[in-house]
Amino acid sequence: MPVDDRSAPAPRLEPRPGFTGVAPDDFPLLHRNGGYPLAQDRWERLVSQVHIPAPADRVWSALTDPEQVAQWLAVCRGGWATADGEAILDFEDGEFFFCRIRDVREPASGGEGRLSYLWRWVGVGPATEVTWQLTATPHGTQVTVVEEAFNPPSDWRSWNGMGWPGILDQLADFIRTGVPWRWPWRRMGPYVQTELPGTTFEVWGLLTSTPATQFWLSRTSGSLDAGSEVGLILGDASGVATMTVTRHVEAYQQFPSYLPRLEFRLGRPGWPGELEGHLWIEPAGLGGSIIQVFHSNWEALSTIAPPLDERKILTGYWVGAFGRAALLCQRAFGDSFPAAPPGRDLDIPADLNGTGNGQRVDAGPHGWSR
Repeated sequence: MPVDDRSAPAPRLEPRPGFTGVAPDDFPLLHRNGGYPLAQDRWERLVSQVHIPAPADRVWSALTDPEQVAQWLAVCRGGWATADGEAILDFEDGEFFFCRIRDVREPASGGEGRLSYLWRWVGVGPATEVTWQLTATPHGTQVTVVEEAFNPPSDWRSWNGMGWPGILDQLADFIRTGVPWRWPWRRMGPYVQTELPGTTFEVWGLLTSTPATQFWLSRTSGSLDAGSEVGLILGDASGVATMTVTRHVEAYQQFPSYLPRLEFRLGRPGWPGELEGHLWIEPAGLGGSIIQVFHSNWEALSTIAPPLDERKILTGYWVGAFGRAALLCQRAFGDSFPAAPPGRDLDIPADLNGTGNGQRVDAGPHGWSR
């Protein structure tokens, strides 16, 4: 029979293991150090120059007198070339610059003249600063124009940079000949752009959703899938249009930018042909975006001579649509950049983003998305 020997010594237990895990701060995970971008800004400047064989007061008159400006650049409406005034430089085809005058210095005898203003394309584009400088020379006047932009569209340098030499030539030719040199209307465009809060992928995802397109595009039918026909209301008194989507590039789909865009054709009842259309988005600093649309192929409407009313209607539609898009983005993402992450005391200059706080926008491809 078994022996109950309770007096036998108890078996010896192994000591408790010494390793019980580590706190996250004792051995942090790799690639999770909390790094994030603070700013992704771009400043650009365009400088163009021409020498005009005319005295500075003659050049100043051509630059500041509304009746003369209408002969070589655009029709002036409002307080053009008046200090603190606001004016519109109207191309009379639906597109214009909305200007706020900042500095007006008429050239004194043998001195320099200066005209400086802010302007926005069709009133809703990013503001840039333009400065005209007139300097008298022994044989005429040297005219220098400088345009400066902060986080402009990526093609701003090429579009505006190629445009300024032509504008200076128009001014010089008008002064020399007295002949109007304005184009009657442009076969490209309208081109509309506006800044939106929110990173590019966030904004595109919001604006291309079905409920959003009903609001900001005034969509009545269809979807933004390739091959779809989308019904649009251009305005209460402007009628309807049909957008035929030919290509929809989603985020991450195309190297090297990975940015989304939409290509389409646009037709209206009574039009003999269709316009080409391009809608795209890109970053505008850290945590912001700029959405743009551009049309071409007005030659297809050549039997409407010239189709200025249609062009104006289309410009007005996109200005209104982008305004509604801005309302959606402001509601979703707010008007300002995000504040610093909790627990971080960042020494960021107040003028970096207007708040003095770091901008927590986690980097996607090229730091453009969350």
